[in-house]
Amino acid sequence: MIKHTLLTILTVALLPFTLLAEKERPKMGLVLGGGGALGFAHVGVLKELEALQIPIDYIGGTSMGAIVAGMYASGMSPDEIEQQFTTLDWWEVLKDRSSYQFLDYRRKLDDQRFMGLEFGLKNWKILYPPGMAYGQKLNNVLEAFCINSVGISDFNQLNIPYRAVATDLRSGTSVALGSGNLALAMRASMAVPGAFTPVRMNGMVLVDGGILNNIPVEVVKGMGADIIIAVDVGATAAATSAEADFHSLGEVVGRTYNLMQRPDQEKQLALADVVITPALPDLSPSQFHKVQELIPPGQKATRQLRKQLTQYSVDLKTFQAFLKRQRLQHTKEIQITDIKITGNKAVSETVIRNRIKIEEGPFLLSTVREDLSRIHGMGDFQTVTGHLTSTAGGYALEYKTAEKFWGPAYLHLGTKVEVTTDATALWSFLLNYTRTQINPLGGEIQIDLEGGGHKRFVRGEWYQPVSWGKHVFLAPSLIYLSEDIPFFQGNTDVADIEQALIYGTIDAGISLFEYGEVRIGLLGGHANVNGNSGVIILDEISDTVVASTVRLRLDQLDDPIYPSKGYQLEIDGLFAFEDFGSSETFSTLELGALLPLTFGVHTLTSSLSFGSSLGTDLPFYSSFDLGGLDSFAGYAPYQLRGSYYGVGSLGYRYKLGKLPPTLGNGFFALARLDAGNAWLNEDDVRLKNLEYGGLIGLGANTLVGTCTIALGKAESTSARFYFQLGNTF
Repeated sequence: MIKHTLLTILTVALLPFTLLAEKERPKMGLVLGGGGALGFAHVGVLKELEALQIPIDYIGGTSMGAIVAGMYASGMSPDEIEQQFTTLDWWEVLKDRSSYQFLDYRRKLDDQRFMGLEFGLKNWKILYPPGMAYGQKLNNVLEAFCINSVGISDFNQLNIPYRAVATDLRSGTSVALGSGNLALAMRASMAVPGAFTPVRMNGMVLVDGGILNNIPVEVVKGMGADIIIAVDVGATAAATSAEADFHSLGEVVGRTYNLMQRPDQEKQLALADVVITPALPDLSPSQFHKVQELIPPGQKATRQLRKQLTQYSVDLKTFQAFLKRQRLQHTKEIQITDIKITGNKAVSETVIRNRIKIEEGPFLLSTVREDLSRIHGMGDFQTVTGHLTSTAGGYALEYKTAEKFWGPAYLHLGTKVEVTTDATALWSFLLNYTRTQINPLGGEIQIDLEGGGHKRFVRGEWYQPVSWGKHVFLAPSLIYLSEDIPFFQGNTDVADIEQALIYGTIDAGISLFEYGEVRIGLLGGHANVNGNSGVIILDEISDTVVASTVRLRLDQLDDPIYPSKGYQLEIDGLFAFEDFGSSETFSTLELGALLPLTFGVHTLTSSLSFGSSLGTDLPFYSSFDLGGLDSFAGYAPYQLRGSYYGVGSLGYRYKLGKLPPTLGNGFFALARLDAGNAWLNEDDVRLKNLEYGGLIGLGANTLVGTCTIALGKAESTSARFYFQLGNTF
């Protein structure tokens, strides 16, 4: 009797699990809500649902929930999703600018000289591009995430049937995307107004689905789900927002947005059978760098509902069958049979193809990513995305370009300020006009106007490739430069020099694309130097200058100011001869090299630069000068001057943290040791005549340029405080 009773109890207890192992088990739907970075908690939820052996038959989501759901639906495991998220540099993705390393060399020069603002100029009207990211990097990251879904356009055919929810601005309705390009659907669902531009698809203008349907329970239920598990990552933020004092604009805007959304979210949640609400009290939707902190709360919240969830668990055999279906790999090896370029109008396809390294044959994701960065780094496109479509014999790879609607004429701004404790203040403003694609070969005109407290500068250059490959180019230019230069004797400023140069150049060169360029050229013009103010009076110089020039630039740094890897090499030569019509015969040769090495948050940067007159007597306007924060610590700008110079530096940088992507990049603790000098005569170039200096300070890479506060000291000077803000030009 007792055995019979125990057997009956055991049979009743196991009945739910027996039923769920049969074909008629209820179909499970999983709904992942939006919430920015808080959506990383969905990964923890997926981990625990798999630990409980709960299969998912239908899945959908909004915003970050749509991204996690799409990755899971396309075949990635929770651990793989976590690995992708934790290894991704979210600052780079959300900043959406081309990686400096892959910029065309001319665009690298622009990146150094200008603030992160670009305006268009059409019909004498200034066009303001949206102050939002176009999703260049995000879309390509999502394409990589969804590589297993290549060739699938019906989302019901994914490993798990899937829906991404977006909002159509035209109709003002919520849209459940069930077909098309999976990565683009995920990107549309996360097109947060003010952060990312809308996605245009099938006549719709799509933005973040969370505006109208942040937790789309009805959508997944409508797909055929019997049981709905919904994950609400915004519950904690809603409760916290309700208790705020609303002293800040962020609190007011956040609460207003929440009040508009929350009632509809609660209606959707009421339709769910199980609601998982991860506790995220000290985390915000913008903290994408805290992936590892955001995943565990999802696991914890799911474990807390273990008793409620186990009724949907299945036996091991049934769950293994689900995992086999969910992890199914559709694209074990992708063979590229065709490479297409679409969307380009002003930019020649041949010019674009010169940036492409992938060839027909095996698909190499790393090579495609570099191709996309290289094409986008040309500076002519809003976005450049890669898409794979199945063909009879393999896959076609399409590079889809979208040219900047505010181009091809642009205005840029630059500014720089350097102040020291001895009242030395250097400041300048730069206005640039750039007109690209002036002809089919990709010709370009640049005009610079610079004005400030010590410098006036005007430059016009016509950069003209002479072949479709765009390797060989000609570059005539006209330049006017006027400077007020302090003249030092020791540590004392004894005179003010007025120097004016006006000259023209014509260069011929070879573009190495993102690596750099080589130029040779001719220079002709006039130099005037007047030193009649100050304690001493210098002779006036009025010279004609005719010279040949040579220049080599190699730049594969990953950042122009705070590099962590790569290299930089610069060589400049100028050779003036009286036989050519120059007033004097003289030569200059300069070399500079820089190499950073990074170990975690620590970076060592070694640099070496030197200049030589090659045994000739240099006129004042061609002599070398040292001093200032970036040149030789402890000295004022222009303080050291001569016909020869050499400086070796060893810098150390410690990464203290990161700024939000909209404000810049990182901020650092800095230290540097310098050894070198400038000499008038070749006989003085001796190790015993070296000067030594160093500095310590703080620096940040901001939206308006570099910001540095430092204290420098050289052995022959007093300690000098530096403040620097702005760009490099």
